[in-house]
Amino acid sequence: MFINGWKGLKTANTFKLYVNKMLTIKDLEKKILLNLLEKGQRPIVKIAEDLGVTRQTVAKKIEQMHASGLMLSFFPKMEPEILGLSIQAYILMREDPRSDLRKETEEIVKSFPQVAEFQRLFGKYDSVAKVLVKDNRELSELVKKIHDLNGVKETETFIVHSTVKDKPEDPVKKALTE
Repeated sequence: MFINGWKGLKTANTFKLYVNKMLTIKDLEKKILLNLLEKGQRPIVKIAEDLGVTRQTVAKKIEQMHASGLMLSFFPKMEPEILGLSIQAYILMREDPRSDLRKETEEIVKSFPQVAEFQRLFGKYDSVAKVLVKDNRELSELVKKIHDLNGVKETETFIVHSTVKDKPEDPVKKALTE
């Protein structure tokens, strides 16, 4: 099941590296990660008490997981609407297949501060940008900038009506408990 879920990795070496990282996560590390995911900003000493280890052990494990690339950040999750970002949208793009133009598009789109995520896709579209903006005018201006890029042939924009679930940590929690 695990292997079938990761066919999209670019090379066999990338896959092997990923599997090796997954196989080396010990039970204590999994418990620390689950604790961080479920209870957020708890002090290290409280996590250590929950797990029956010292705070130094927890701090060292967190530092090791961060250094290994397993933990990417301790970024707080915020409510964009409270900050005036009332529109969330997905801009799907069809791009020129030339790699130099795609690389240029990537660099420019990544530089837009309204772009929260940018992914490459298989299928009808080549890429998608998740954007957060304050109003329709800002969205229109951003779409025009993206549409005017040399490597972008076509865009289609989807504005989010409502968010039913926003829990990107759930699949990670599932993987940590299997």
